[in-house]
Amino acid sequence: MRWLLSITLLFLLATEVFHWDLTYAAGLSAKNAVLYLLIVFLLLRLVVTRTGSFEARPLYAAWGVLIGYAILTWIAAGLLVGYERYDLVESGIRLKSGLIDHFIFFLVFFLGTRTEGDAVGIVRALLFGSVLANLAQIADVTGVVDFGYVEREDGRVQGALGESNQYAAYIILTLPAIIATAIATRGVRRLFWVGGTLVTAVALMMTASRGALVGALVAGVVGAYLYRHYWSLGRLTGWIIGGLTLLVILSIVSQSDELLAERVLTQTGSIDLSDVSSGRSEIWSAAIEKMISTPITLLTGFGWNVYWSFPFRYSPHNHYLSLWFNLGLVGLITGTFVLYYVIRRARLASERAVPPARGLLIGYVIGAIALCVAIFFVDLHQPWPYFWVFSGLILRLALLVHAEQTAAAPAQIPAAAAPLTPGAAVPGRIRDAHGWVARPGSTRATHT
Repeated sequence: MRWLLSITLLFLLATEVFHWDLTYAAGLSAKNAVLYLLIVFLLLRLVVTRTGSFEARPLYAAWGVLIGYAILTWIAAGLLVGYERYDLVESGIRLKSGLIDHFIFFLVFFLGTRTEGDAVGIVRALLFGSVLANLAQIADVTGVVDFGYVEREDGRVQGALGESNQYAAYIILTLPAIIATAIATRGVRRLFWVGGTLVTAVALMMTASRGALVGALVAGVVGAYLYRHYWSLGRLTGWIIGGLTLLVILSIVSQSDELLAERVLTQTGSIDLSDVSSGRSEIWSAAIEKMISTPITLLTGFGWNVYWSFPFRYSPHNHYLSLWFNLGLVGLITGTFVLYYVIRRARLASERAVPPARGLLIGYVIGAIALCVAIFFVDLHQPWPYFWVFSGLILRLALLVHAEQTAAAPAQIPAAAAPLTPGAAVPGRIRDAHGWVARPGSTRATHT
């Protein structure tokens, strides 16, 4: 199953890189067909082997509520409210492809991964494909090959996984895990992953996405705090200085330094809020004003995909606002929870895991935090399936690490009522057969 899922994942990324149009009809393509065949196979395997996977019940519940509420509001918007320009069929297709299919992507790779080795191997396949996609984007921009990527009027590049901001959000999701893989490997493989890190960083610079840069900065600060026990002040300072120096060099080499300076320094330094946010403040205020004009929608939302039935000129450019506008507080809370849950489980597991799983878990935590910040400034479309593939693999890896640690932990021996004698169990401590006692709150042990 490991090889099947890896090949499937690389095939999906290849369709994005080479622009293969495998659509048969609206909402149905070869990618969907492969996805549906895999989920049917996996569900049948669960039924036959009777080995269900219920470790992530809160996540299943949140997804169920999110999808169920979206279906309910879709029907209400199309049949009961009857918005003037609301297309029930088109919105239904978007519901399937933009929500249900994302959950299926998650399930396929979560249920299809059985061992820690499988999870690590498939995650590396995802990262390998991402490096090649970034390399294809650079090769297209430099004129080495022509993949048909269209450069924006402002000079910002677009890649296989969407326009500049979406593509940059995907890059900052995978970049920390690529760095972690470079650190964990040796020999020729390390050379490849170091090169992949540089290629990915150059691709990020070429997008000149301020939202992605903000996401990467916030995630870097949060990650440094969460994993501060792995750093020394001197080493952290060295990494920061070295990273900034490398980014400056890469931006000059990629000829994106002037574009970055114009967007980061000139636009961000403007006193006009609309200019600073590239017009997003006006988009957001218009959407919120529309909700305030019908106060009940602050709670319920207008309904699935209703945003586009109103005469707004631009998309919301904010994932959380989109959830709130269309699905109300139910959509906002559950949609945010499904992001938070996997990050939290990965964070907990990263403290217990050993390399190479630890590096991938840490990389996911930092990358996912970066993406969660970046989607405050952009609507994702093409990158979402790959985020949920990554999340499914990482959640399986986190649960496997937890199960392994639970099985390996020695049973706690209750304290006896009689006074302790030499060799007896100490209350609140865990003792193994050799007399090793784990200190509370620590993974270290002392011998008594």
